[in-house]
Amino acid sequence: MKVAIIRNTPQAKVLRRLGRQNREFYRESDIEAARDALAVGGHDVAILEGDATLIERLERAYAVPDGAFPDDVFVFNLAYGIQGECRYTHLPALLEMLGLPYLCSGPRSHTISLDKYLTKVLIERAGLPTPPFQLLTAPGDRLDEGLEYPLVVKPQFESTSFGLRIADNPRELDDAVSAIVSDFKQPALAEAFIDGREVNCGLIGNAPVMPLPVLEIDFGAAAGRDRMATCEAKRNRTVGHICPADLPTDLTRTVQDLAVRTFRTLGCCDCGRVDFRIDDSGRPWILELNSMAAIHPDGSYYDAAKTLGWAYAEMIDRLLRTALARYGLMQDGGP
Repeated sequence: MKVAIIRNTPQAKVLRRLGRQNREFYRESDIEAARDALAVGGHDVAILEGDATLIERLERAYAVPDGAFPDDVFVFNLAYGIQGECRYTHLPALLEMLGLPYLCSGPRSHTISLDKYLTKVLIERAGLPTPPFQLLTAPGDRLDEGLEYPLVVKPQFESTSFGLRIADNPRELDDAVSAIVSDFKQPALAEAFIDGREVNCGLIGNAPVMPLPVLEIDFGAAAGRDRMATCEAKRNRTVGHICPADLPTDLTRTVQDLAVRTFRTLGCCDCGRVDFRIDDSGRPWILELNSMAAIHPDGSYYDAAKTLGWAYAEMIDRLLRTALARYGLMQDGGP
């Protein structure tokens, strides 16, 4: 099969820079790891930039002499978008217009999952547990009754813990909201801080959706509000992974079931990851769903897959087969 890995870099070409700019990219070594893993499966792999040149590059790479486009081209989507609102949706929407099959969720589910507020509204209405929350558009916004400090404050439309802070009082809350509105040009989501353990559950498949082993974020000796997977902690590798998480069997199953239900509630496809906090009473709380879960070799998604004995190339192959089966392009495409 001809597989195009499509990604974004800071050098992506657009007609002009406008609106919120993407801050989330795969490292070049991660893109090369995915390329090498696909090549192990015998696929003809190209790496393309998901920008204003993409259609021309696709035609140049794959069009046959009579101008027809071959049926055996698949897009391995690793593009987080370039700028503006709903950046996760830009490539999937373009690929749907072009008629090309691709890995991962479609525009609707990406729109929902990238909006942390809307995600929480929908999972709450589905009867799934999520910490109390409120959307704040400016410093000084009055908190809803019952929403108490400490609060986790983060941008409404970002990922990778960008802009995440904890506020213990109104002054710290106003500072956090002001920084988010100023730096990220968007509202801030405030939610109750759950003092406890942090775990996540990766997912693969469609019918059925298969949960991966539950993974715990290892904060070492940190306690209380310092037990947070901030952007700095992720970048500096000061947090680790424990997989499988040391949880009672029934709690593991509950977390996995909630992850699958969240994935289905938001209409996601192929793969994703749901993040949780577990309070001192052992109750899991859903924080968010990542519809573009990082699948690089040293991320939590693959660390969970390794627990099943999957080599990296095998995980990449399973993701590919899962998406191909969704399009009816192969019969044996279960996870």
